[in-house]
Amino acid sequence: MIYNEDCIKGSQKHLKDESVDLGIYDPPFGISESTFDKHYKRKKQCVLDGYVEAPDDYYTFSEDWMGEAKRILKPHGSMYIISGWTHLQHILNAADKLDLNLVNHIIWKFNFGVATKRKYVTSHYHILYLTKSNAKPKFNTYCRFGSQEKDEQNGSLNYQDMQDVFVINKEYNPNKTKNKNKLPDALIEKLIMYSSDEGDVVCDFFLGNFTTAIVAKKLGRNPVGFEINQESFEYWNDKFESIEQGAALRDLKVVENNAPKNQGKRVTEEELKCIICDFEEKMKCLKTKKEVMAYLCDKYGRGRFGIKNIIDKHYEK
Repeated sequence: MIYNEDCIKGSQKHLKDESVDLGIYDPPFGISESTFDKHYKRKKQCVLDGYVEAPDDYYTFSEDWMGEAKRILKPHGSMYIISGWTHLQHILNAADKLDLNLVNHIIWKFNFGVATKRKYVTSHYHILYLTKSNAKPKFNTYCRFGSQEKDEQNGSLNYQDMQDVFVINKEYNPNKTKNKNKLPDALIEKLIMYSSDEGDVVCDFFLGNFTTAIVAKKLGRNPVGFEINQESFEYWNDKFESIEQGAALRDLKVVENNAPKNQGKRVTEEELKCIICDFEEKMKCLKTKKEVMAYLCDKYGRGRFGIKNIIDKHYEK
């Protein structure tokens, strides 16, 4: 459900304790976003009016809405907070005060920033990946790439996708109606896929352009959220209502989790001895070390780097 209300009052009214699987929050940054049109040379008729700035007391503002976000979060749910650098310390301090666990501090690098002459150009935002303390959050490691998928240089696509620097371009959308700021669909899709499953509840307190709600609905999740700006709410809610639930699922590629069956499991002393013994025997009869490694990976159900580490450590002694 989507509501044209203040997020704190609305959440207290409509959302039960521990009812949300994933929160994605892009609060106002408190940097006079309502004046951004002059920097980006946007056409006034394409930008919705009524943007609500953050209060001057950014720390109290952050602690209040984040406390509510924590209340509605399931014990093993997670949330992402997108922020600029200006008031980042207030969000971090509020997270610490609320006993939220910082799992990752992600940097989102985008394609352009406002030109400056007396300081470096800001071309990134911060994304804080948070959970309740001691939670084991849902995380779909192989939701976008299989463990064995490689790029042209034989690098792991899964490893690259999971690095904590995201390089995702902003969306230009010239001559299209928009709120003051628009998160790219690709960014929200990535967060939703890694941290939720089909049917999960995904919440956004600051809907803006409804990006989180729209992408979540297309991916078969159940969006809930709030937008205080009536003009933005009325414009985007009609578009949101017209979207078919799960419309994007049919176009997602099927990713096979083809990770070795014993990857991540503890290696016993007996297994260590067997691996070293097999390694020495197979080195006598197979042509190359690469063939030996492939044999050991297949026999013991472990990845190449795991087998390599076992062998290297043994011969370091």
